[in-house]
Amino acid sequence: QNPANEKWAVLVNEFGEVGVDGAILKSLGDGVTVREVPGGCLCCVSGLPFQIGMNSLISREQPDVLLIEPTGLGHPRQILDILRQPGYQDVLQLGRTVTLVDPRHLSQPKYRQHDIYADQLAVADVLVANKTDLCEAAQLDDFARLLHERQQANPAIVGVQVQQGAIDPALLSVEV
Repeated sequence: QNPANEKWAVLVNEFGEVGVDGAILKSLGDGVTVREVPGGCLCCVSGLPFQIGMNSLISREQPDVLLIEPTGLGHPRQILDILRQPGYQDVLQLGRTVTLVDPRHLSQPKYRQHDIYADQLAVADVLVANKTDLCEAAQLDDFARLLHERQQANPAIVGVQVQQGAIDPALLSVEV
């Protein structure tokens, strides 16, 4: 959904041996450059592979927008710490941090109590309920309660409900 006048790039964390996420994004053929960081969790490999991949993508493609997709294994707080380092201040302007949740799992304590999940919620500027077409009313109520909880900690957080990840690109604008 990138605007025609903007060049977008995506840095994807690839956990498995086969680059599924990157392959799917590349197959869309919509003019978005995709670069994969292999080896699992971006924060664990971020010392070098993450920064090399990101630096290479920025210097080669000079994108207007760079999306970083850490998958459910990424520690966003650590990624944001890297992006806020002095070396990136003149190169990057951080946008909003978007956290996708599947409301069908919110009733499961294992899902809600996972450290990485908690970290993703804590840094979210935009909380997205995805796959809402597959949800029951009670599951959407669970999402509404979660959003309300997060708004107590972060009154500026925005919550949206979408299907198939169709997020309005305006939600990715500059950090608030």
